[in-house]
Amino acid sequence: MLKLLKSYKKILIVLSFPYLYLFFVLVAPTQMAVTAPGGLTPVHSAIVIDTVEFVDNFNTVYVYSFYPITPFQSFVLSNDETMNIKPMTVRESDTSWKDDFRAGQISKIVSLKTSLIKAYELANLEDPSIEIEYEYQGLYIYYRPSRLSELEIGDIVVEINGNSYEDYTHQEFRQLAYLPEVRYRVMRIVDGVETFFNFDYTKPESDQYMIFYPNYEILNASPSFDFPGANSIVGGPSGGMIQTLSIYASLLKLNLSDLKIAGTGTIEIDGTIGRIGGISQKMYTGIYNKIDVFFIPESHYSEIPALDYPYQIIVVETIEEAVEALHELINE
Repeated sequence: MLKLLKSYKKILIVLSFPYLYLFFVLVAPTQMAVTAPGGLTPVHSAIVIDTVEFVDNFNTVYVYSFYPITPFQSFVLSNDETMNIKPMTVRESDTSWKDDFRAGQISKIVSLKTSLIKAYELANLEDPSIEIEYEYQGLYIYYRPSRLSELEIGDIVVEINGNSYEDYTHQEFRQLAYLPEVRYRVMRIVDGVETFFNFDYTKPESDQYMIFYPNYEILNASPSFDFPGANSIVGGPSGGMIQTLSIYASLLKLNLSDLKIAGTGTIEIDGTIGRIGGISQKMYTGIYNKIDVFFIPESHYSEIPALDYPYQIIVVETIEEAVEALHELINE
């Protein structure tokens, strides 16, 4: 038997090439990622406010992202103009699925809290009985190089080189986090129990920069609220603007008739509407779901596909501009 195998060794090797190639094309991963159109999530499924009936006009938009893809997947999807295939970023290559999920959950809860804060503050201008009190409590770790295994996604930095978050704004405290040499005082919460430890870090050129999110704690709100959507598997910060508009409209009982509104854009505590990923795929998602109005950040307007959209596009830079546009829709 062994003699027979040796006799046909070259033939067997040659014949194995097509199978190895097929295996590579169908299964072997590349360093490419794909973003595809997704769907809509009604905002009222993510937030509950006591005594407030949520308007059902507002929807956040999600897309499907997958990496790494195979050569076969890349070949098939490259013929679909609604897909975005691009090289994986260094951060994507360095992030496990577990850490990616954790990061999505962190950015989602930060987005929900910031949306609630801004919506209550804006609604308070119309109805002083609507109040909210909150404070800044440090930096969530959203990304750190995977080699820094002592740190976990979701840990909270409360001191930097002996400086407490209590003495700084978020922007100022985050700047301290990027000093060449730092000692972080880190808080980790597991099953409601807080533990603290120090972590010293000097960034080498080979490391990607860490990414931090603000940790805002809402101390009091009237009316009171809950975030049932915080437990969903869909993550990310890109629903911030639409969440804010939905909460605002619901608090003030604005009548938007049967308008189906969607949009995308992060929300900052100063009201700035920030950039997001997958803008083209989100615009296609709006087409597939027959929306009437789509809000987008001004910084993305030049990037959207040149299509005859069946819905009205509203471009804004701040949440105040978005609220003004919302009132204009009501008065049309």
